[in-house]
Amino acid sequence: MPKITVIPTQSLITDDLVLKDKNIVIVDVLRATSTMLVALVNGAKEIIPAESVNTAARIAKGTGKSGLLCGERAGKIIEGFDLGNSPFEYTKQIIENKSLVFSTTNGTVSMHKARYAKNCILASFLNISVAAEYLNVLDADFTIICSGKLNNFCLEDFVYAGALISKLFKLGKNKSRYEISDTEIAAKTLSKSVVFLSSELNKQKIIDMLNSSEHGSYLKSLGFGNDLELCSEIDSYPFIPILNKGVIKLQDNIKAEEINKKTFKRVNLKEAVENKKP
Repeated sequence: MPKITVIPTQSLITDDLVLKDKNIVIVDVLRATSTMLVALVNGAKEIIPAESVNTAARIAKGTGKSGLLCGERAGKIIEGFDLGNSPFEYTKQIIENKSLVFSTTNGTVSMHKARYAKNCILASFLNISVAAEYLNVLDADFTIICSGKLNNFCLEDFVYAGALISKLFKLGKNKSRYEISDTEIAAKTLSKSVVFLSSELNKQKIIDMLNSSEHGSYLKSLGFGNDLELCSEIDSYPFIPILNKGVIKLQDNIKAEEINKKTFKRVNLKEAVENKKP
């Protein structure tokens, strides 16, 4: 029976090796996993998460003109960076075919800790149904990491974890095939009371939750109220970002690249054989 584990905040992970070879779901509803998804759908070539500002700056130098420095500290764009952490900044005109080197207060810290994972996806309300479908197909133990806020628990990530579990439980014939403990039961129960209406996720209830949360209130005070509206959308970006070998790309793009590589190898092999013919 596959086991679901919810880690309420990434600061509880004190040894990155505990995540080695595990299946991981990174959640930072406000805003990293939402913003990164938007950026990739809008044409970013890739996203490279960095755990610190200095690391981000060093990586960006290696990307040359094709790279952009992105991220925030305390919700605000980092001085000297090209973009912050608002999804509205990541328009196609600005980021298409660019490598985005990203460093945020909470989300990229979680991603760094999950760097040894077997499979690692990024999830938010924007892609919750496809995230549940991915996990259903995976049919294995997985861990949901709630990024939290400044190493502390935050409401929106924990509620999302519960909502994702509820979505997953609806898939397949055997709805009790997952093992969960008190933490996961608490997340699932809380999400049912906070963001569900008649057993379905409800956008208005999500936006009400985000507006009332500590981090949501803080972002509104900075003028990012529209970000909360976008981050409350349900399944508006039905794609899966995957973190693999330190780089984040959409699952569909990774599959396309693999097909192109195989095709390229076959063409080269065919040419080599033909060139050897007398």
